Amino acid sequence: MKAMKRLFKWVGIVLLTPIALFIIICILLYIPPVQNFLVDKATRYASEATGMQIHIGRLSLSFPLDLVVHETQVIDQQDTILDVNKLTVKIQLMPLFKKQVELDGFELKNASVNTAQLMEGMLLKGKLGDCFIESHGVDLTPETAIVNTIRLKDADLSLCLADTTAADTTQTPPPFWKIRLDKVDLSNVAFALEMPLDSMDMQLRVGKASVRDGLIDLHNAAYTIGTFNLTDGQASYNSGNSPLADEGFDPAHIAVSNIQIGIDSIYYAGNDIRASIRQLELKERSGLQVLSTEGHLVSNSKTISIPSLQLKTENSYLDFQALADWSATTPGQDGSMSGRLMAEIGKNDLFKFIPGLPEEFRQRFPSSPLQIRAGVDGNLNRLELTSLSISQPEAFRMEAHGTVDLPLDSLKRQGEFTLAAHTQNMKFLQALTGDLLVPAGTSLNGLIKLEGNLLDADFKLAKDSGNVNLLARYDLAKEAYQTKLDIHELDLHAFLPKDSLFTLTASLDAEGQGFDFFSPKTSLQAGFRLVHLQYATRILSGIELDAGLKQSRAQANFKAADHLMAISAQLEALLHPKEIEATLNTDVQRLDWQGLNLVASPFKTSQNIGIRLKTDMKEKHSIRADITGIQLITPKKTFKAKDIHLGLNTASDSIKAFANAGDLVFLFRSEDGIERLSRRLERTSRLMAEQWKQKKIDQEALKRTLPTTSFRIFSGTDNPIANFLSAQQLNYNRMKVSLETSPELGLKGDAYLYGLRTDSLSLDTIYFNTSQAEGKILFSSGVKAGTKPFQEAFDVSVEGDIGSDDAHTLITYLNGKKECGVSLGLLARLHEYGFSVHVSPENPTLVYRTFHANPHNYVNISDNGRIQANLSLFDENHTGIHFYSTPDSTVQQDLTLALNRIDIAEFRRIVPYMPDIAGLISAETHYVQNNKESLISAEVSIDRLAYNQQPMGDWALSAVYLPKETGEHRIDGYVTLNDNEIASMSGSYFSATPAQEEGSLSAQMELHHLPLQLANTFIPDRMAVLDGDLDGNMTIAGPSSKLLMNGEIALDSVTVGIPQASLNLRFDNQPVKITDSKLNFNQFKIFTQGKSPFRINGDVDFSDMANMTLDLQMNASNFEVFNAKRTKESLVYGKLNVDFNSRVKGRVDALVVRGNMNILGSSDFTYILKDSPLTVEDRLGETVTFVNFNDTTDIRKRQIPTIPLGGIDLLMTLHIDEAVQCKVDLNENGSNYMLVEGGGDLSFQYTPEGTMVLNGRYSLMSGEMKYEMPIIPLKTFHIRDGSYIEWTGNVMNPNLNIKASERVRASVAQEGQASRTVNFDVGVSITNRLENLGFLFTLEAPDDGSVQNELASMSAEERNKLAVTMLVTGMYLAEGNTAGSSGFDANSALNSFLQSEINNIAGSALKGFDVNFGMETSDQGEDGSTRTDYNFQFAKRFWNNRIRVVIGGKVSTGNNVQQDESFIDNISLEYRLDNSGTRYVKLFHDKNYESVLDGEVIETGAGIVLRKKVSKVGELFIFRKKKKPQPEVEKKEEDENEEEKNK
Repeated sequence: MKAMKRLFKWVGIVLLTPIALFIIICILLYIPPVQNFLVDKATRYASEATGMQIHIGRLSLSFPLDLVVHETQVIDQQDTILDVNKLTVKIQLMPLFKKQVELDGFELKNASVNTAQLMEGMLLKGKLGDCFIESHGVDLTPETAIVNTIRLKDADLSLCLADTTAADTTQTPPPFWKIRLDKVDLSNVAFALEMPLDSMDMQLRVGKASVRDGLIDLHNAAYTIGTFNLTDGQASYNSGNSPLADEGFDPAHIAVSNIQIGIDSIYYAGNDIRASIRQLELKERSGLQVLSTEGHLVSNSKTISIPSLQLKTENSYLDFQALADWSATTPGQDGSMSGRLMAEIGKNDLFKFIPGLPEEFRQRFPSSPLQIRAGVDGNLNRLELTSLSISQPEAFRMEAHGTVDLPLDSLKRQGEFTLAAHTQNMKFLQALTGDLLVPAGTSLNGLIKLEGNLLDADFKLAKDSGNVNLLARYDLAKEAYQTKLDIHELDLHAFLPKDSLFTLTASLDAEGQGFDFFSPKTSLQAGFRLVHLQYATRILSGIELDAGLKQSRAQANFKAADHLMAISAQLEALLHPKEIEATLNTDVQRLDWQGLNLVASPFKTSQNIGIRLKTDMKEKHSIRADITGIQLITPKKTFKAKDIHLGLNTASDSIKAFANAGDLVFLFRSEDGIERLSRRLERTSRLMAEQWKQKKIDQEALKRTLPTTSFRIFSGTDNPIANFLSAQQLNYNRMKVSLETSPELGLKGDAYLYGLRTDSLSLDTIYFNTSQAEGKILFSSGVKAGTKPFQEAFDVSVEGDIGSDDAHTLITYLNGKKECGVSLGLLARLHEYGFSVHVSPENPTLVYRTFHANPHNYVNISDNGRIQANLSLFDENHTGIHFYSTPDSTVQQDLTLALNRIDIAEFRRIVPYMPDIAGLISAETHYVQNNKESLISAEVSIDRLAYNQQPMGDWALSAVYLPKETGEHRIDGYVTLNDNEIASMSGSYFSATPAQEEGSLSAQMELHHLPLQLANTFIPDRMAVLDGDLDGNMTIAGPSSKLLMNGEIALDSVTVGIPQASLNLRFDNQPVKITDSKLNFNQFKIFTQGKSPFRINGDVDFSDMANMTLDLQMNASNFEVFNAKRTKESLVYGKLNVDFNSRVKGRVDALVVRGNMNILGSSDFTYILKDSPLTVEDRLGETVTFVNFNDTTDIRKRQIPTIPLGGIDLLMTLHIDEAVQCKVDLNENGSNYMLVEGGGDLSFQYTPEGTMVLNGRYSLMSGEMKYEMPIIPLKTFHIRDGSYIEWTGNVMNPNLNIKASERVRASVAQEGQASRTVNFDVGVSITNRLENLGFLFTLEAPDDGSVQNELASMSAEERNKLAVTMLVTGMYLAEGNTAGSSGFDANSALNSFLQSEINNIAGSALKGFDVNFGMETSDQGEDGSTRTDYNFQFAKRFWNNRIRVVIGGKVSTGNNVQQDESFIDNISLEYRLDNSGTRYVKLFHDKNYESVLDGEVIETGAGIVLRKKVSKVGELFIFRKKKKPQPEVEKKEEDENEEEKNK
């Protein structure tokens, strides 16, 4: 029993000992000394094991398991890895025995971490302010946990990854833990991730965030969150090394703030996904702000769906819907997908994604949102774009749709897409594209096809009747391409309205492979053809370009052949990555510079150009160019210029360039290569800018940075540049330029130009010299001119120096007598704030008088732009200027400029070639600027103003400009003449505001008796004389893009006289009204001396100044254009009456003019042809050589300068009554003239392309031509009926058929017959085209058959000679005519002399009469007796040319003359029955001596003469025309006139 007790005792001791030891140990663990001992041992062991310093300040363990650790630190090599201020863990003891964990609290306070070099490739840094976790329900056996609370506050962690972490491919069995999260709260938590090698970083800062009802199933990888909320969040993302954009959305630098997120019912388990977005708000750095977001996401094992996702900003709206099978993204599967997008993007949001656009473009862009609609259906087997539309209301609309099969299979894929776009108002693009405009009505249609790697495109752009077609094919695998571009009649002016480009027709073909032009595998063959391009009024055509590239060899051929140019060029090149060699040969046979609008005056060139190029693409470059065979062609002269040779060679340490042509030499040398020279110049420029900022110029330092270069030019008069300038009326004798730079010498240069001359300018020498020495730059320049006609000698010089902080300049003017007209010194100084200018010395000479400057004068200009001044310059009469600023002014600028009675004419003594202007000018101008506001006021008066010595009166101007804070800019002003106000203006301009996208104007202008005579002073040679006054008032108002003008202009007794045309126009006093920028004409009348006015009806719309339109109806009936006698200034005089009717309609650059004009039969006018093509000099060679002109004459086409009329389309018909008499004086004294009477119908057309077409015939009924040629005395040729001038298109090349003859009586004695007097018609015949004019003399004997037969048997050349001989001698000198040979004595000479002298005497005595005198001598028979007849004829018209009286006769002398012969034997009286000259009554008595009948023939009678054009015989008997109904206006006027007569 005792043994058993002892046994139980020892067994109990053995069993209780471990328990007791455990209890003792547990008790010891709760004893602080033991705790400290164990902590020391543990930290020492851990430190030795890890090599780091581990320190725990204090550890406290209380029952049951409440652990508190204070001040824990882990230090590795001076880096603190871990620093925890306090760690608290509270765990319930009893649940542990049930394999459960009840965590009453895990709390971490003020902890920081810095892994430093602890983990390779990763650095974790940051701090945790407060972290608390509470969990009741952690069960280890089923591996479940319930986390009741997680709270994280004031945390800031950053993770830096040196490289992208590779994916972990090891497979481990998934854990079975299920964790329920009841409550998670975050407050002021930040996290940053940096990946330097990927140039990427992200930051996230959470103000407050919460998670409720969460569940994490690690075994099934399923995650659930009941509610997630985030407020006051911030995030940023940066990628790449690009700098941050100044404005707009930058996808590489995203920064969002004010993040508000609310998401409910979040579930994620593989493909099973659910989420309901309740709220998403944020604001991006660019200003883009998302106001609300709502949507749902639903996904299961088969499909994923977004039933609705709606996003709203302040200006935009987006709605997205999508449904897709997961299998749709797997090729070969039958799943499907579909998506729909509807978005309206506001203007402000759109520009956040497209930053950097001009402000003007932003303002002009339409305010309506951009509308986007899209729909996609299908899968990776077949994907269909059901719809895509992008539209901007009232601007453009684009639509597209199509399908693609197997898009990921590069061999089997097939697709087709169509595109259609249409434009409306796209003018807002001009702020972005400049002059380029996409016009309204432009359409774009396209078709894109994809088959394997082949991509085909077919696009067509159309505008009106013009279009652009593009066909292209591209092989994605081979990089091979084919393209064909056709442009057909495209109106470029619609796209470039400010340029003079119009219709374009061209084509481009290209085929090739590869895009690396330096690769031998790249090939290209291309061709370009320009068929038609209208440039202004000129047409370019016939331009071709062919180019090819194969195996690194390139070639190109260019050809241009039309009326403006004839050019051919060939290019051959060898392309390698490290070397390029090229040769270009160009043959310019003709280049019309004026035709191409490159110069204003006529100028053409021809030359050959050869260029050779070689470069290593680095530093070595060699270029050689030769221009040979140069011709410069002007209307007056053709210059054959010298050949030009150019060359450039560069290396790493040198540059050599030259050019020479004739006596022109250009040389450039540098001891640096291109890169080193550029660096040196950049360094010099940078140093100069730095010194300017320091306001101290160290010229020695600048000199040391200069490169070593030399530049030379030598030129005489025999070189292309001199020839070109001479063709532009600019000549010089010699030019020399020399410029050198080096670190040792600094800057040194000289330039001289000798003998510069223009039409109105002649200068002997122009020079400029500069050098650098002793820390200064010295310079001198000037102009010298000697005495020449209309020019006084003068010598102008400017010399001075530039130092380190100051500069001196002296301006001097000396006249030919060495008198000093100007001696003005200026001193400039640098200051800390800017620089100042002073007049020094203070007694300068101006206009040959001494002026006095105020002591200590100055004009200070600061770096911020502020000007302070106190400068006065006055002479003894107090004439001068005063420029000053108000001292101690608080505004930024306060300046005043005053002029006192300055004589403008005096400046002509010191300003060569100044216009002849005179007057005394006084003015006072104020300028005040305060921040962005400015005030300008001006008072200007000019007394006794004169131009070209023509007085213009006393003028005064007053104006004020005042901007206001409201954005209003106010302008007020008026102009007076001789103390009478003649014009005034007042108005305001309002700047654009956010509410008003563009500025607006409101102004009023008035005219008060503005005298038009003022304009006469500026009209040269009295080409027009104006008289009368203008009155009116106008208002201009509206936005700046659409200003509207309203008002009226009254013409008070306005007349316009054109002396040379004998034209005096008097304008209607009726006001012309302006309504909404339309100038309205309502029966506006223009009068001449006659009573019938010229009327204008319609309007001129100038609301769009760029597209001003006209719609005018102009008509006149029996309008007397002029009725005047000849004056010294007249080029045309007499009387001209017309009927006129015309309609002018369309834009100014595309006017359509239709109308007709009738020149009435009452017209009788004379035109003085000063430069007659029939002058003696012009026709001398053609009138006396007696050759066949058709074979030997080479008539060059006269170049007629075209008149550019823009795109005008004009068609006018012209009817000339047959009774119209027109006289053309072939010289100024009227001795040679052509008087014609006739009529016809002409049609004139001017096309928009600039082509002039004239068709019709002008028939001559009668007339005469008085003409004197070198060896032929003044003769009167009578134009025969049937002559005409006919146009068949070419205005300048009509077809002429004019025959005129003079009746000459000459003695003829044929073999075996007695001498008799024969009437000869000798004259001229002008035939053929004007370009190939046929000019022949004719001779006929219509009343003598035998002589006529004799003439007919002669050759044309023989008759030509006889005709000229008869005109010279008055005799018939045919072979076998004995009377002619015997009659060639003193009588023939006397005959010519008397005819000339009598005509001269009668011409002055019987002014107003047509007078002809002549003398004839003839043999009377075998007895040798002679007969001499002295002939005369007088003709006169009366009563407005209705009556014509002709009286003729003769006085005869000789042996057998009857003494009772009548003195007057020819009388004719004609009376015109109408103005058209088609009906006459004629009485006549005519007696002629005819030797053939051996007697005289007397004719006496009366008759009615009728002239009429008919196409059928029956029309001869139709004498009346149906009366056309009169317009109401004309009928009303006739009734009014009739009433006036009755009164």
